[in-house]
Order: sequence, then structure tokens, then C-alpha cells
Amino acid sequence: MGLGHATTRPAEISSPGIRPATQRTDDILRRMTVSVLFDADRDSALSATSGVVVVDVWAAWCTPCRALSPLMDRLGAEYAGRAAVYKLDADANPDAVAEFDVRALPTVLIFRDGALLQRLVGAQSYGVYHTAVDAALGGAAPERAAPVPAAPSDEATVRAATLLDVGAATLVFKHSNSCPVSFTAKREYDRFVADHPHIPTHLVVVQQERAVSQAIARLTHVEHASPQALIVRQGTALWHTSHGGITAARLEEAFAKLAADAPAL
Repeated sequence: MGLGHATTRPAEISSPGIRPATQRTDDILRRMTVSVLFDADRDSALSATSGVVVVDVWAAWCTPCRALSPLMDRLGAEYAGRAAVYKLDADANPDAVAEFDVRALPTVLIFRDGALLQRLVGAQSYGVYHTAVDAALGGAAPERAAPVPAAPSDEATVRAATLLDVGAATLVFKHSNSCPVSFTAKREYDRFVADHPHIPTHLVVVQQERAVSQAIARLTHVEHASPQALIVRQGTALWHTSHGGITAARLEEAFAKLAADAPAL
């Protein structure tokens, strides 16, 4: 069974058996703060854990999987003692991939008391996983998970996920090159960028990257607009405004408030 996702999947993943980890895989594993799950112990891990278990099925060659990794670390830290978060390498654990019917990467599976409650395919924002785990902890009755079709190749979603999943607060500006209001907002954005060169920024021209712009809206759950300014970090929109609300002064105020609330930004 092949796994679909936004980048080409290496042929060797379809070979049977457990593979030794590559150097790249080892490097990623060393950076993980959550537990690692293997074919040999998946049954005992799921059955022995009374409560909520999150399994992130990933691969080292999968770009959106790498973007998702820090979100899973954050999830594991936030729910420590309430939910168990595992990483499962699809390359090294083909039996689990088959058993869980994983057809695309990344796929995040959420279990409670051994029953599969939810399947989230593709890189989502942190809020999506947070909400799903909260719902699982809330005690809703487990339901049989519906089969999920293979995710289509979507380079726009990969680019959007990469733009959003950053460690430092980043300004994303959506610009329409056919809108006078957007040109006014763009001048304010340019002024802010010139005054604050240390703050990371991304310019998305909607006419050229409409699919990326729509993917950003989908992943952040912030309704699309252009012009639009979003401050994002680790897949989450921390602040946003649009149209006449985009001024250099407002952007400065937003970053100052975020820095005051969380100095690590």
C-alpha cells in the first residue's frame, strides 16, 4: 500500500520489514521530546494506556511531517500526565501503517482506551490538534473512524504549513496587486519591515499564490482576506487584521503586546 502526501514518496518505503534508521531519521529522533512507538510495542502501548493516546505517523523524507514535529512536541509537553503522545516512523514500522490504514503522511491518530476516535490527515494548525485532544479527554463516546481517502498532492498546503510552522513570531502579509486598498496596506507593511528588519516576514501575492493563501486560511482557521496581515508561530495565528486595519503602528503594537505576554517570542 502506498502512502500519499504532497511530496514524492521514496520507493523503499513499500519494502517489507523493519529498516534501520537513516542518519537523517536519527537526527530527527534525537530532537523529539515525545515517545517513539514501534511495531513490536504498539499493541501493548495502546492497550496498557488507560486514557488518550496520540500517534503521529511520520517519515523523515516527508516535508509536512517535519513541519508537524515541533507541534507534536508542544502537544506532548502541554498534555503531559493527561495524554500520551507517540511518534511512529512509517518507514520503520510497516505493520502499524497497515493496521492503522494510514494512506497519507502525516497522519495523526487519536485513541481513547484503545479505540480510534479521530484521524487527522495532513499538517494542521496546533489548534486543531489541541481541540481534538481536548474532545477526547472530554469523554465523548468512541466512534468507528471512517476510512480516509489518500490525500492529494498539494504543494500549496506544504508551502503554507512551512510558512506557519516557525519557531519565532512571523508576519505573513497577503497582498492583492489589483486592489488599491492593498497597495496602501503594502506601503504600511514595507514601512514596518524597514523599521524592524529582525522580525521574520513573508509576502504572499494572492494572484500568484492563491492556493497558498487559501491553505493559510484553512490551516489557521482565519477567514481569507486581502490585504491581510497575520502574526503566526508554530502553526497558530497569534493575531490578525485586514484592509484598513493594517498599519505600521498596529503591527508594532501587536508584536510589542505578544512580546510582553510571552517574552520568548
